[in-house]
Amino acid sequence: MIAGTLRTDAPPLQDGPNVNSSLVLSPLGGLGEIGMNCLALEQVTGGERERLLIDCGVTFPSQDDGVDLIHPRFDAVLDDAVPLRALVVTHGHEDHIGAIPYLIEALGRRGAPPLSIVGPPYALELSRDRLADVGVDASAYRLQPIKPGERVCLGGFDVEPVRVTHSIVDATALIVGTHAGTIIHSGDFKLEAEPLDGQPTDEARLARAGDDGVRLLLSDSTNVFQAGHAGGELGVSLALEPIIGAAKGRVVVAVFASNVHRLGALAAISRRVGRHLCLLGRSVRRHADVGRRLGWLDWPSDLVVAPEIAATLPARRVLYIATGTQAEPRGALARLAGDQHSDLRLGAGDLVVMSSRVIPGAERAVFAMQDALVKRGVELVTRATDPEIHVSGHANRDDQQRLIELVRPASFVPVHGTLQHLLRHEALARSLGVEDTMVMLNGDRIEVGKERLARLDAVISGRVSIAGGRVVEPDVLRQRRELGRAGIVVIVVAQGDESRGPTVHVVVNGVVDPPRTIAAASGAARGVLADRSGRNVADLGEVVRRAARHRILDATGQRPVVDVQVVHNDGGLA
Repeated sequence: MIAGTLRTDAPPLQDGPNVNSSLVLSPLGGLGEIGMNCLALEQVTGGERERLLIDCGVTFPSQDDGVDLIHPRFDAVLDDAVPLRALVVTHGHEDHIGAIPYLIEALGRRGAPPLSIVGPPYALELSRDRLADVGVDASAYRLQPIKPGERVCLGGFDVEPVRVTHSIVDATALIVGTHAGTIIHSGDFKLEAEPLDGQPTDEARLARAGDDGVRLLLSDSTNVFQAGHAGGELGVSLALEPIIGAAKGRVVVAVFASNVHRLGALAAISRRVGRHLCLLGRSVRRHADVGRRLGWLDWPSDLVVAPEIAATLPARRVLYIATGTQAEPRGALARLAGDQHSDLRLGAGDLVVMSSRVIPGAERAVFAMQDALVKRGVELVTRATDPEIHVSGHANRDDQQRLIELVRPASFVPVHGTLQHLLRHEALARSLGVEDTMVMLNGDRIEVGKERLARLDAVISGRVSIAGGRVVEPDVLRQRRELGRAGIVVIVVAQGDESRGPTVHVVVNGVVDPPRTIAAASGAARGVLADRSGRNVADLGEVVRRAARHRILDATGQRPVVDVQVVHNDGGLA
């Protein structure tokens, strides 16, 4: 099954805006934050409404609340009266495709027809794997690969991907024809002069779109504070080879697993320096498998060895590629640092190269992991010692300026970034002569009007936390954080009978001063029981809880979670 009518001709996508139509944009994620990218487009033509979704990603928690990932709320696109024509993905990073299973689940609960998913082959192959991970048969959905130069009609939306360079293969920008005019979404991009795959950003196609007229440009803001141009993977490869070639012992290179360009470069380096490759981590094995299936990685059959085979080879004959650059507790690198990896133990004479950057929020964990490696006698190479061993996949400020100059849009909206990123990128566009600009945050709505952008009422947006495949409700997260800050006090009140008075038992966990806390909680509970003896105790638990909270705060200055269980005369709980 296909998602829409495929076209390979390339006339202008739209001759101009239709005065009897409107186009509204609503970001559900990715604006006001880094990650969780998801943008809804809705157009109305002749009274008929339809939607298109661009990207559907996740983000990851910045603190340990027992949450695996976070995806957008999808309420704004679950309206049965407005068909969702398709989801179009720009590339295969988790912050652009990771929430697809949860969107499909949400649509399924509403009885919606199978969702059409359109995107680059690599992104769709990863999406297929993600669906299989959660037990969804991808064959029931319309996964349609589309390559640069092709066009697909999705209802009233006309979509053409354009090749861009990024830190993952098969990345695209989108030229979207709408009844309000042509929209360009940059996706995640940079302008790399000599990409390792020989497929640079198609500046000529973007310039032609500019010649035909672009109503609105939405552009990646991630590196707006970085001057100059983003570096290239060729430079990274040239920096890594002498470091690896000079090593006498084991070498572990830690990378973002999705950077297939770098995986290919490391394979080429390993052959030149006489080492086999050994992959440590599920995600790097997944990307290597998909990359080989789709022809992005041309690895000889004898290049990669299993960990048990690598263990039998001389240390100087193996190059390990590991995941876990952000010190994820279950990542390969964190387990190596803690000497808990089942396949490899590191020590003096070994080398770890962190060919990655530290994502904001992960600094403390990453530096602690690095210290643990150094304590084991490992030689550590990072961007702090060798800046050339990693480059970003996102455009720096000069590349962002170049895109605006190529496209020459009538209007501009920055995407993919915190509020500071978005404001700085908007200022850049205005300095280049784009007068009609607007900064949007998640939940905002703007209308692409005939002449200018207009802000409308907001839509429902938010974040949904997932742990073990299940939703973690906000109240549960709040309780977890409260428990982590101050601990918990459990008060069990047994009412007793005429021959035996009420009893109080207090248990504390995670509090700073247990004896004083127990005494305060017990005293508060007994005081309430004495005051309420012989009266209706339907609300006894809540009265005890409040009294105990106040008494504990007065006695210790702490605010632990207080839970009260009232046991009736028959042994049952209130």
